[in-house]
Amino acid sequence: MNVMIIRPGALGDTLMVLPALADLAGKAVITFAGRQPGLDYVRSFIHRGLDLEATGWHRLFLDSPDKHSLPVSRTDMVVAFFSDDTGKIRQNLGVFFPDVPVHIFPSFPSEKKKIHAARYIAECLKSAGLPVDPGKSVENAVKRSLLGDSAMPAARNRIVLHPGSGDKEKNHPPEFWLKLLESLDRKTAFQGLTRVVLLGPAEENVCSFFKKSIKSFHAEICFCPEKEILTSIIKAAALHIGHDSGITHLAAMSGTPTIALFKKSDADQWGPLGPCVRVIRDKNTDTSALMEKVIKAATDVFKS
Repeated sequence: MNVMIIRPGALGDTLMVLPALADLAGKAVITFAGRQPGLDYVRSFIHRGLDLEATGWHRLFLDSPDKHSLPVSRTDMVVAFFSDDTGKIRQNLGVFFPDVPVHIFPSFPSEKKKIHAARYIAECLKSAGLPVDPGKSVENAVKRSLLGDSAMPAARNRIVLHPGSGDKEKNHPPEFWLKLLESLDRKTAFQGLTRVVLLGPAEENVCSFFKKSIKSFHAEICFCPEKEILTSIIKAAALHIGHDSGITHLAAMSGTPTIALFKKSDADQWGPLGPCVRVIRDKNTDTSALMEKVIKAATDVFKS
């Protein structure tokens, strides 16, 4: 069966599809339409990847479809994840894929429904008729690193800190991360490990702050690295500490020991999946208490 899965979204949103894609391996031929950078990380699980930012995909959102088709090949089924209150996308997909079952699901599970986003996607695919085991797919993503491979480094010599995300309300302030760097410097267990402050496009406005402030620490800044460099940094990390972000999900799925800080978002729905993950839920502003939790978790994870 040839299946088209359409899932727009940021890195973390795309990575939530991986458990289901891994479970579908050998059972269906998957064409996946998504956005970068997430698209690059699902390519090994699919037959073909399509960038929704490429020419032609705008037709999916027109008030009425034009005479041209979408830049895709024919398929036996379409499963799409969109907010489509007006029904415009469903209508257009029906025109572009006549006589083919089209299934459209909300992009995210309802906040009232206590279900992990990865399981939600797997359940949607199952309800569309695909041979997915939702429970097994998520369980496997927790037990093993879906993005791990034989090229893992022999020695992990870094602690990676990712002090941002695409949503400022998820983030603890930059000052918290400086105090965390200071605390890590005082711990004997972490001596000899390079500290890497990993910053993405969402952290551009605090990049200068970190450049000025970390001079007294044994740390380096990496801003908006290319995929290959980002992957190598994460896989060479003995520990990753970050907010609920795409980078943190990437670290967890790569098998890197990961500590995820949840301030606003729901860890039950968005907790990172991987074999070595600790989640710290803290909506309070008591920096000292939070710091103690993070340092304890870091020490425990590093020893294990």
